Amino acid sequence: MESVKDFYKDNPFNFSTNIEVLTKSLLERNQILEYKDLHDLLRKRNNFFGKREIKTIIEFGCGTGWLTNSILFYYKKSVKSIDFTEKALSTARAVSKLLNLETNFINSDIFNYEENKLYDLVISMGVLHHTKDCRKAFNKISKFVKPKGYIYLGLYHLYGRRPMLRFLQSYSRWNGEESAYNLFKKMNIKMEDSEHSYSWFRDQVLHPHETQHTLEELYKWLEEEDFELISTSINNYKSIKNKIPKDLIELEKGLELYSYKKNVEELIFNPGFFTICAKKKE
Repeated sequence: MESVKDFYKDNPFNFSTNIEVLTKSLLERNQILEYKDLHDLLRKRNNFFGKREIKTIIEFGCGTGWLTNSILFYYKKSVKSIDFTEKALSTARAVSKLLNLETNFINSDIFNYEENKLYDLVISMGVLHHTKDCRKAFNKISKFVKPKGYIYLGLYHLYGRRPMLRFLQSYSRWNGEESAYNLFKKMNIKMEDSEHSYSWFRDQVLHPHETQHTLEELYKWLEEEDFELISTSINNYKSIKNKIPKDLIELEKGLELYSYKKNVEELIFNPGFFTICAKKKE
């Protein structure tokens, strides 16, 4: 989608010209620990004394490379990383160079990328909801998962996303973009670098195209592509067996109230984002 490419061309998401800021953020803490199931998966062994189960990884929509570089740095695994924004890839390469990491960043659109190799783990975090067709994008990247391999996906959540968007977009319309950005900074006091902070504000509030999704919807996609849902951030990464429990569907609907309390009442930024981990059947 050209409008999205143009949006990211000069100011990618999670961007700063100060490479040391991005590198310091990666070194200060392993951000993958926030995604317990992904952390466990990257450390998983075939058996107690066996080799790591995840050996080959591809990330679609790597952006400025925080996830790829974190996997390389903290888990010592190689990753093939795809993104359509060259400026984001240049930033990702600069961070990996400072950390002496061997990387494989490729400039390509998801829909145009082709290769015959299948992977143990396919990752796409916060990307598919910005494509021209999220469902088709999911279908595309799922084809790169080998039998018994895994897909890890992060998407905007329908219920959790709405309160933040309504609040900050309405504030921007009534008070102007600069005032909305100042409010956003108050909601994100830990972001000290102004360039980095503004790249987040643009992406979260001013983006020209996004879609929002639910776990219930995604479960149907997984069934259609022959995947089994393993875990989700919605229930704090507790294991899921067989069908989605009805109480989990109710739990995700309750995220709208949670998001309203965080964003509107407490003025603590919450993007309304959820993840899933699924395993390809044989």
